Amino acid sequence: MEPPTKKKDGPKSEKEKRDGAIMGTNNSSIVSKRSVERLYSKPDEHQFLRYFVKKPQRRSPLINRGYWLRMRAVEYVVHSFLSEEPFDRRTKKVVINLGCGYDPLPFQCISEAKNVCGDILYIDIDYPDLIGKKVQTLCETPQLVALLTEPKVHDPPVNHVHYSSSEYLAIGCDLRDLKTLQAIFDGQGITKSALFFTAEVSLAYMDRESVDALVAWIATLPDARFSILEQFLPSGDTHPFARTMQRHFNSLPTPLKSILSYPTLANQVARYSDRGWGSVDAVDLLAFWSSMVTEEERKYLESIELFDEWEEFFLFCQHYFILYAWTGENPYGPLRKEGMRWIGGEYCYFPDHRPQYMRSQSSEESRVEEGLDAEYTGSPLLKRWFGAAAEWGGGKLVYHGGLGTKTRMGSSLLIAEEHEKNHKCSISASPGPGARMCHTLTQVSPGKLLLVGGRTSPGQSLSDVWLLEAGSWKKVQSLPSGRFRHSATAIGNGKVLICGGKRDNEIIDEWLIWSECDGWKRAKVEADRKPSPRFGAVLCWTDKSYGILSGGMDSKGQVLGDMWRLEITKGSDTYTLVVSWSFVNLLSTRSLLRRFGARAVYLGAGRVLVIGGVSGGALIKSEDEMVEIHCEKVTVRAIDVEYTHEDGRLPLLIGHDVVLAGKDKVCVIGGGGVCFSFGGCFNEGMWTLHAFKDGEVESDWKILEEGELLEKKKRRQTFPFEERSVITPRPKTSQAMDIKRMKVKTAEDFERIREAGEPVIMEGLNIGECVKNWCPAYLKEKLGNEREVIVHSAQSQFMSFQSKNFSYKTMPFEEFIDIAFDPNAHKYLYLRSLSATNPTSEPANISKDFPEIAADFSIPSELGFVKANEHSSPFRISSKEVGMWLHFDVMANVLCHIRGTKRFRVYPPTDVTRLSFPPGASSSTINPFTEGDIDDTYPQEAVLQPGDVLYLPELWPHAALPLEPCIAINVFFRGLKSGYGIGKDVYGNRDLAAYEKGRGLVGRIAREFEGLPETARRFYMERLVEELADVARD
Repeated sequence: MEPPTKKKDGPKSEKEKRDGAIMGTNNSSIVSKRSVERLYSKPDEHQFLRYFVKKPQRRSPLINRGYWLRMRAVEYVVHSFLSEEPFDRRTKKVVINLGCGYDPLPFQCISEAKNVCGDILYIDIDYPDLIGKKVQTLCETPQLVALLTEPKVHDPPVNHVHYSSSEYLAIGCDLRDLKTLQAIFDGQGITKSALFFTAEVSLAYMDRESVDALVAWIATLPDARFSILEQFLPSGDTHPFARTMQRHFNSLPTPLKSILSYPTLANQVARYSDRGWGSVDAVDLLAFWSSMVTEEERKYLESIELFDEWEEFFLFCQHYFILYAWTGENPYGPLRKEGMRWIGGEYCYFPDHRPQYMRSQSSEESRVEEGLDAEYTGSPLLKRWFGAAAEWGGGKLVYHGGLGTKTRMGSSLLIAEEHEKNHKCSISASPGPGARMCHTLTQVSPGKLLLVGGRTSPGQSLSDVWLLEAGSWKKVQSLPSGRFRHSATAIGNGKVLICGGKRDNEIIDEWLIWSECDGWKRAKVEADRKPSPRFGAVLCWTDKSYGILSGGMDSKGQVLGDMWRLEITKGSDTYTLVVSWSFVNLLSTRSLLRRFGARAVYLGAGRVLVIGGVSGGALIKSEDEMVEIHCEKVTVRAIDVEYTHEDGRLPLLIGHDVVLAGKDKVCVIGGGGVCFSFGGCFNEGMWTLHAFKDGEVESDWKILEEGELLEKKKRRQTFPFEERSVITPRPKTSQAMDIKRMKVKTAEDFERIREAGEPVIMEGLNIGECVKNWCPAYLKEKLGNEREVIVHSAQSQFMSFQSKNFSYKTMPFEEFIDIAFDPNAHKYLYLRSLSATNPTSEPANISKDFPEIAADFSIPSELGFVKANEHSSPFRISSKEVGMWLHFDVMANVLCHIRGTKRFRVYPPTDVTRLSFPPGASSSTINPFTEGDIDDTYPQEAVLQPGDVLYLPELWPHAALPLEPCIAINVFFRGLKSGYGIGKDVYGNRDLAAYEKGRGLVGRIAREFEGLPETARRFYMERLVEELADVARD
């Protein structure tokens, strides 16, 4: 069978570009579905996605599980329709996949062909270009063609049909063209058939009016059903997950065009019921996961891939819904069967669309009268989640471990207020607990903290226990077995109680009490009713000789909303835990406690403050994220919190920890997480909670890494190329020195500067008429308003590559210039040009990308080496005070400064370990212009003027801060004959091949030491570190 003829590419209109971006979303989702198929398919299951994904990738466990659930939900409603008894057995069933992409749904169903009723036709509908490619793959795949009867390719398409068989049609049509769709349905004679329309995250990219019209048109068909799976905003667009999700789709750019008009399940149900649909059922994916996925299926998933991203998974589920509508009233649809009970998530239906499982929210009568102010303190050191924190004593806090953006962390942080007198105390950098997450840290007594358990990977729980005292860690008696996500609380007299937790896929049903003299002792539970085993629960002790246990997740994956009162009695050598059921369980507001991963502190007077976590019901609204349990009055009330953050964002309250600092402050430290495939959302700091007060209350926290102040490792300081340097070394200081200025008259002058290996501002060079000509008016005249550019649009004055506090925005060049040079605009814009023809595979080149003005700029003859070895020449324009993040480039470059003045700071490569560069990253987490003097560093600084040419050697970390709107051109050039990273390097910033290979070897070396005792492992690995450092110095 001959595949259809391929179309020739030509210039694309704006509509074609937008449609192309929408079709591009299919490429990412189909790779994720293929990852699920490869991982979870059983041996006897046919893997159809393999034909459409030529280069499979294994996605993260979170994305795998999320896409598995999406696929499972769609499969469920499709098979419900296929197994449905038609009113008339002669009626043909038709399954229409709207915006089908490369989804192999028809071939999966035809292949199974079981438990179905009636004659069935499957129709794929999508953009003609995409359908053409799908048909191309179909024709080239005999395994697919063999499933079809009388297959035929239509080239060119006949009445929009690209491919047909007795069971299958592939139709290329814009879903906004309802007139054509009606004609196609009439032509195929299916208008009066039993029709099932399905759309999985495809209509979301269409404009709202077109989708509304499509929904209304389908409702006019006599026997139609509609199932849609899409995103929604159950807590509005300010929720951190919602913001991250929308920012992701806006950046593609494929914005979700209906989501703000129909943000909630009730809105979505009304969207259909108002347009002629007789019955409408909608559930979020958490409801589907909790009620429709069997225990057997869950165990199978766990057997294939261990999973511990529960909070992030729940947030994903609570922002996606599946809806099923029928033109007639249907009392028993697939989401409303007789006897069906939703035990989690959120559910709405029409007629009488009441939430079957009510939202976890409080009433106005059940809110604490006095609210809280939340004051933000940012720190890149706290870009961690699932670490552990505790008050050390004297108002100082300790935070240990957690997961960073690339790996688990093993260091501790000391958090102290700036005014603290005893500020020279510190945590020693001596061997300690090491990297871990999901552990606990508990104050045993002032100045003494107990760290318990945790994990590395979900399959590697830890049993070691450490005591932090006098600034040093020491190992104490280990747990009987490893565990993570357990709960811990101090119970007085130097004792700590722990319960629950996980070990691999097992939930631990055990209560243990630790004391320094006795180590671990099991506590016997005495109760008529015992709390079910759980992990991720709240455990908190009061000053009234009792504690509480609440929430967590049980062995069936259900989030618990119960609460228990705990008391401890001690025998001669035993402990007994007396557990009683709390009357809080009878309150209408108890659903506020149905949480997993929440954190709690005791406030005194019988009050417990519970913060964050995820709900087993509907998404927790921002106004209900903090609740107060009054154990004496038996009340559960939500607390109003007023957050102060410069960009108005709210914290993502998962993966955080909570500490009572002193008597009147509660600190929420770290936290955040990965928002499915949309990117990370990290709190990157801490929030200090105060009671509402008339005047401002400020907390000035200082956050120190372990070893700071108490210990300073004395390292041998070297300067790059020190043996052949012609520039006099500076005295040891962290105060910035001036970048040296030199006259350059010949190529030999420049060669001597290159050999010296330090930055130099080269004077006396002619870079062309650009210095005189390139004013805003001139550039607008030459480049005009039709030229579009992609710029960084920053949220604040300093851009951070690590926190991504900027977005990419496409705008006309003329508009960008007007804003960038307008002193009253107060917008932070920055242009770093990309290749105009192929930005993903070719580096920027001023001559090719901006030919209208390229003649104004020239590389001086004295820099002939630069010209001969040029890699790229990006054009840069920035508005006033848009700080460029601290980073290093793998290639050397000359920065030709053309207009404005710019503050420029550089550090030698030997400072890189002190400048907060995460492993494998070329961008730092700090702002050198606000950080102050950084100990043991050797910065150099200058203010660049028009006509200055700065030589910047490779690997020198640097940052820029325009003092007024600036224009410049960088010319990157290759200084090595070989050794650069293999593959495309558009930005000239890919690490050297030796480093990329070396990082892989590090992992292999680490694995060689697995299984050895902790002491031996650290002893030999640290010797290897010193050995490698000696080699580097020689």
